[in-house]
Amino acid sequence: MNDRIRGPLNSAPTRNNPPETALLQDVLALPSLASQVLTAAADYLTKHKPDAELTVAGWGRALALADARVLNGYPQVVAQNAGRRAMSAIAPELWKSSRTRGEWALALRSVARTV
Repeated sequence: MNDRIRGPLNSAPTRNNPPETALLQDVLALPSLASQVLTAAADYLTKHKPDAELTVAGWGRALALADARVLNGYPQVVAQNAGRRAMSAIAPELWKSSRTRGEWALALRSVARTV
């Protein structure tokens, strides 16, 4: 199957497709760092008391662990930009309603697809 922008989805290095191109195509196929942060936070919320109400402390812990898991090793400016993008993608309506950790995890996964 071909993608107009990235070329063939299963791109092995060939004479016309050097290894650098295949590597770049693989990188472009990955979710954004902001999306990965939201997904990692959702993973944590799903695994730890998903039926409990999400508190501010619980949200802080989930976000800190997701940040450490995903953004560790990136330059500070890259990590900050990804964190800002992740937080700004969360709609204000989600903050207004109290939800369980599991419901938040579902919402975060949905938001992660848009970032």
